Amino acid sequence: MLKNLTPNPKNNRKGNPMGVAIALAVMTATLVPGLPRKAEAQMGTSPDNSSVITLENVAGSPEEFYGQTVTIRGDFQESIDENAFKLTRDGFLFFGGSEVLVVNNTGQPIVPPENDNISLQVTGEVRQMRVAELEKDFGWDFWDPDMYVEYDQRPVIVAESVALSPDPSQISDNPEQFYGETIAVEGELDEYFNFNAMLLQQDSLIGGGDILVLLPLEANRINAGEDIVVTGEVRPFVMADIERDLDIRGWTPEMQRLFAEEFGNRPVMLAENVYQIGEQE
Repeated sequence: MLKNLTPNPKNNRKGNPMGVAIALAVMTATLVPGLPRKAEAQMGTSPDNSSVITLENVAGSPEEFYGQTVTIRGDFQESIDENAFKLTRDGFLFFGGSEVLVVNNTGQPIVPPENDNISLQVTGEVRQMRVAELEKDFGWDFWDPDMYVEYDQRPVIVAESVALSPDPSQISDNPEQFYGETIAVEGELDEYFNFNAMLLQQDSLIGGGDILVLLPLEANRINAGEDIVVTGEVRPFVMADIERDLDIRGWTPEMQRLFAEEFGNRPVMLAENVYQIGEQE
């Protein structure tokens, strides 16, 4: 269960943005001399090699996606029963928003976010809602057909994974509620500090929180300035734990000291997957 916590000012970088920008610029130049902000990079892949699309795509043109595995993001609206819920985007339907039914095939119960402002990322196969067909194909026996009459023949996503999807600012302002969780975060790749450390920020135009992301050595590179999604675990930045759990060959003692000073005890993501989203949407 998620907890509502008071933001910790020590984890909020908004108080002195100019000082932070200067500190990061100096740190970047020190850690990776000569690394351009727009370094050439390869695009990452989405979870389970799915197509990254918008919820509106599925709701508006479902026939184009039947049988495909997709990844979409949206807001939890309400449960249908213990096995299914509505995922919405852009507000209530009478204000022009969209909704898609999600059926849980993750093997774990879906617990709605306690904070209504935190989105979800769902990956699964797009199907047409036919109760008997889905029961047969997935071996389910939990259906109460009367609960699904109004969704008959409509699109449904059979979810293989469901993850909390907070904004970077929601993590930086209130990190404790995400510690130990594997989440999916959308933002802009601000810059690389070195070969496996980058800064993810909410929006370079309007400002917002940012979060340090540490990458595995084999991770593909995406250009700075691109919109991306990072999936991985959030934890406090503790240098001893990073040394234990991440391959940081090439980090000199000076680099480790600078990272510890700049990010010590702030939230950090250990990335499992990083992929670009701008062109897929």
